[in-house]
Amino acid sequence: MSSPLVHFAIPIRNVEPWLDEALGSLHAQTETRWTATMVDDDSSDNTAAIAADWAARDPRMRLIQRGRLGLAAGPNLAISQRGEAPFIARFDGDDVCRPDRLEKQLAFFSANPDVDILDSRFALNEEAEESAGGMVRYRNWHDSIESHSDFAGEFLVENPICHPASMFRSEVLHRLDQPDAPYRSGDFPEDYDLWLRLYRAGCRFHKLQERLVLWRDRPSRTTRTDPAFRKEAFFGLKWDHLTKLVDIASERIVVWGAKKGGKPWIRALSEAGHPPVVVVDIDPAAIGKTRRGVPVIAPEGLRRSEADRVLIAVGSAGARTLIEAKLSQLGLPHLAVTGLA
Repeated sequence: MSSPLVHFAIPIRNVEPWLDEALGSLHAQTETRWTATMVDDDSSDNTAAIAADWAARDPRMRLIQRGRLGLAAGPNLAISQRGEAPFIARFDGDDVCRPDRLEKQLAFFSANPDVDILDSRFALNEEAEESAGGMVRYRNWHDSIESHSDFAGEFLVENPICHPASMFRSEVLHRLDQPDAPYRSGDFPEDYDLWLRLYRAGCRFHKLQERLVLWRDRPSRTTRTDPAFRKEAFFGLKWDHLTKLVDIASERIVVWGAKKGGKPWIRALSEAGHPPVVVVDIDPAAIGKTRRGVPVIAPEGLRRSEADRVLIAVGSAGARTLIEAKLSQLGLPHLAVTGLA
């Protein structure tokens, strides 16, 4: 076999109904120079047996069983088996790759040596598509992000990367404090944490417009059941990221959003000893009141605020786009921290 170009890191746990199709989609890749390590996270169904059968049939696949490892240790172990492969691809045992996924991603990397981390658009399973719920709105927002500058502007809104569609150069791991353990264990979403740290380490991101992965949304998916993916855990990573990007002690920061979206930012800034200079809202019932002692003003009062930066923290559909237009008209720097525009 030719030297592998890509190593798939595939943590698996209780994905018996979908694993055969998932691994079959790897086997069918038009680009054949790959290896895959599946790490079974102590499954209680037939997941490990299915993975073992595939590993016996395809020498490019390997199964490791070490008992219960968790969200970070499992993928770290899989990544550690990459050998000399210059690229690492993530994948999950309940999703499906398009046959040309590797071919498309490797071609882009070859033509764009400045890109370190590559995502693609994704398709949703039929049940998620028909529900027209949060995943559909997330998918539409995810579709709008393509260039590195797009990623830079969206990282504080949500996780802009479809984890099972991601691929990155193995060399970027050496930009981290612990290259052999890129995913950190903790009470937070391990993939979002990794992308934020790689962004701050200078990595450049891009997203392909093709839908190269079917991302299966289901009630038992880890992001819906594990407390590490609760809103407070996401906010903790966002706050940490903001404080590493922005000097909150010296900037006059305004929060646009006095309600649900803005409250955690107002609270965090205030508790850090650097409350926003004002809070902006359009609700007449809020204007003239205060949030943690900070006056709430109408948008028209922004000209007098002498703001250095406005954090957009309004989640209503379509509101963010209107707010951004208003702030651009006023010439005020701004950063969205919520709102899937």
